[in-house]
Amino acid sequence: MRFSDLQKKEVIEVKKGTFLGFVQDATIDMKNGKISILQIGGAEKSLFLDSKIKDLKQVRYDDVLTIGKDIVLVGKKTDT
Repeated sequence: MRFSDLQKKEVIEVKKGTFLGFVQDATIDMKNGKISILQIGGAEKSLFLDSKIKDLKQVRYDDVLTIGKDIVLVGKKTDT
């Protein structure tokens, strides 16, 4: 999967079912070349459908449970 496929997907926290925002950017671990952190921003939609980033949050990529067609589900993984 390319990062461009991941951008602008909605991010939902599964435990509470809350909308966190949209994937805006990512931090790459230079040692292994993998995503380590997703930058999540709530987007304000303007009249011209431009989005402005506000309240940037960080979500560890290890906390991503699944990536769907339109959304990314995140939460703490538990050992069962």
